[in-house]
Amino acid sequence: MVEKNYYVRRIAQALITVWAAITFSFVTVRLIPGGPMDYIAAQIRQRSGGAVSSTRLNQMVEMYSNINPDKPMLQAYVEYIVSVAQLDFGRSIFYADPVWNVLGPAIPWTMFVSLFALVIGTIMVFLIGGFLAVHEGDTWDVVGSYFVIFSDAVPYYIVGLVLLFTLGFGTEFFPNGGRYDNALTPGFNIEFMASVLRHAALPIMSFALTSWGGLEFRAHCTRIIGEDYVDVAELRGLPDSRIQLRYIGWNSMLPMYTGLMAGLASLFGGSVIMEQIFRYRGMGFYFYEATMARDYTTVMAAVILFTIVTVIGLLIADFTYGFIDPRAGHTQRESYSRSYRETLQRFVNRLRGGGADETETIDDRIEGNRISASGAMSFDVDSSDFSRGEYIRERIDQSLLTPFRIIWTSPRARVGAIILGIFGFLGLFGQFLVPEVSPMQGPILLQPLENVRYPLGTDDIGRDLLAQQVLATRPMLIMMLSGAAVTLSLAILLGVTAGYLGGVIDKVLMTVTDVMMNIPGLALVIVLAVILEPKSPVFVGVVLAIDNWPRLARQLRSQVLTIRSESHVEASRVLGLPTSSILSKNVMSRLMPMLTMGTVGSMRNILMESVGLYFIGVLPFTTSNWGVVLNIARNGGALSGMDRFHWLLAPTLFIVTMTYGLQLFAQGTDRLFNPRLRARHAATVSTDDMEGGRGGSEGGDGAASAAD
Repeated sequence: MVEKNYYVRRIAQALITVWAAITFSFVTVRLIPGGPMDYIAAQIRQRSGGAVSSTRLNQMVEMYSNINPDKPMLQAYVEYIVSVAQLDFGRSIFYADPVWNVLGPAIPWTMFVSLFALVIGTIMVFLIGGFLAVHEGDTWDVVGSYFVIFSDAVPYYIVGLVLLFTLGFGTEFFPNGGRYDNALTPGFNIEFMASVLRHAALPIMSFALTSWGGLEFRAHCTRIIGEDYVDVAELRGLPDSRIQLRYIGWNSMLPMYTGLMAGLASLFGGSVIMEQIFRYRGMGFYFYEATMARDYTTVMAAVILFTIVTVIGLLIADFTYGFIDPRAGHTQRESYSRSYRETLQRFVNRLRGGGADETETIDDRIEGNRISASGAMSFDVDSSDFSRGEYIRERIDQSLLTPFRIIWTSPRARVGAIILGIFGFLGLFGQFLVPEVSPMQGPILLQPLENVRYPLGTDDIGRDLLAQQVLATRPMLIMMLSGAAVTLSLAILLGVTAGYLGGVIDKVLMTVTDVMMNIPGLALVIVLAVILEPKSPVFVGVVLAIDNWPRLARQLRSQVLTIRSESHVEASRVLGLPTSSILSKNVMSRLMPMLTMGTVGSMRNILMESVGLYFIGVLPFTTSNWGVVLNIARNGGALSGMDRFHWLLAPTLFIVTMTYGLQLFAQGTDRLFNPRLRARHAATVSTDDMEGGRGGSEGGDGAASAAD
């Protein structure tokens, strides 16, 4: 029954996700003032020279968008859902063809590239992660881990540009655009299929080379190596190859399976940028062209189709996981120890001011009697124990100096902090360090290191490339910080609330979260960017946060489900501590490592996405940033020869260094929230810290005190 209910829930959730995408499409086209509907009408008027009646205009708008502006909202909405269910998305203004005739044939090409990239990337993850796990702790492991972190810091479109320059324009074997040789007749013959593989090779390599995630697989392998059944297999004398593949590799792959399938959503979203770079005519290519032409009918249909393909992929992953791992179940804790009816009854009884609650526990009554007998719980503290100066020194040591010492003892965190510190300094004071960028401020097309005054060289009109990148740092940091703040706020609000309260609230909030997570976020962001046209870096960061908060909210919710059942949280509840106090001291303190890594991860994602969207011209060029510089460099011929390629490498150097610093810092800061390390590195250790050090597993200061 549990399994059956799980399948029903997952299918229902998939249908809700598709319905949400269709509803978003309808609302966007119909309700936004001055939006798609008005734009379509304006295009029709322009093409007809204004000689079209109001009735005829609305008929033509309905023909193109499948939405009649004259009909009542509910009726138009129902008719739109029915037409979409029949794959009738209306007619494309830009392509002058039914939308399905444009996007339908393009879907297999995008899926071909995405699935091949996913398979190749997965094989590389298993090979590299397994190799590092086998060589844990030696030189291969250290060097390989840093290399994997670096590869993960390079955006896929940067790799695509480099491959296009070196293999596309540099050789005749790999074509630099298209899906196949136009001189060939499509069919299942060797010549045509070989041409298809050659044209798809560079896009596939661009995705596969930047989606390793080998360190996560390495961590799973390292954990499995220590299991008893691996030791038994070695004692039985089984060959090392069988142990590594059947015992370690297979069991380490299982936790990553669903995550790998979920990567399809990222690949589909990334296809918008990648297919534009290689002029590969898949669904992302047509989506981009329709976006730039403001062909909203095609754009919204593409969002719906992206969502449907992604949802199907995730359903396949969830339904097949039980066949791959028979031990996997679908049950999960979804409610707290007390039901909402009990909680409401307790609240009503307290308002009445009556005696004991009907639903309170024995521990609650004992605690209530103890408090009422003594009048109040009080603690006498001798004010002479600490002077004000000693208190201030202790706070500075524990809040500032101790975290600094911990970070400095971690090589990854130390290098990452130095890199981020340099970029922060450039963002704050860069405008005072370099001159304003202007044409002919230096010789034309200087190569890097050719002139001391222009270390990164100059472009085709003599602009200083180093000054360009330095001045572009501040807008990038503003985008990243504002987007990370919104991502963190939404993730905490939804994830922590759902995990702590459970029950109906958990189901509702997580359904919303899952729907947002299953809709390809980059495609959704592109639609909003085109409609809203965000100009300030803060607004751009807020829009990009839409693609980042759902996954972090899911992670926080899973962690809170575990934390809320631990003894120190139950003890705090029995003591009658306020919910706000329990959340701040017992729950949030345990979530700090995940929150820190989530914040840094969202900053990295927003950096990559913003640069990519500026690069393809979706976001308006209102500020100078690395994506704008990349766009200008490519359009200016940076891929046409080696004498201009450094124009592209200058922003790439800053982008990769920044993302590399974020990766290193995120992986090193988990040590910050280990109570034992904090007590060891603190020059002044308080009683709370000593308790936290002894009870590190209980979640730090508040957790230990609550448990005691």
